Amino acid sequence: MIRGVVKIDDELCNGCGDCVPNCHEGALQIIDGKARLISDLLCDGLGACIGNCPMGAITIEKREAEEYDETKVMELMVEKGKKTVIAHLKHLKEHNEKEFLQLGVKYLSSYV
Repeated sequence: MIRGVVKIDDELCNGCGDCVPNCHEGALQIIDGKARLISDLLCDGLGACIGNCPMGAITIEKREAEEYDETKVMELMVEKGKKTVIAHLKHLKEHNEKEFLQLGVKYLSSYV
C-alpha cells in the first residue's frame, strides 16, 4: 500500500537522537550514529519526530510500505511501561487518530 512513512536524510542526520523519544511508536533508533526507521509497521506517518530534528533530516514521504500495525505498536508500548503507553495514546488522540486509539484501548482491555 502507498502511505506516508518517515524518511531520514543520512547526509543531514547528525545522530543526536532528539527524534527518538518523540516517536511514541518506537519506530526510530540511533544505529551506527544515525537515526534509522526500524520498521514500516511501527511508523504511523504522523511525523511527531520531525519538529524535534534540529538538522531538518526527517520528512514524510509517500511510498509503498507495510500497513501501520497498532496492535504491534501496543505490544511494544506495554513492555516499556505505563507512562509510555499513556504518551502513545495521548499522541494518537492529539492527531485525531480515532481508529488507532480504539485499537490501542481494545488491546489494553484484552491485555489486562
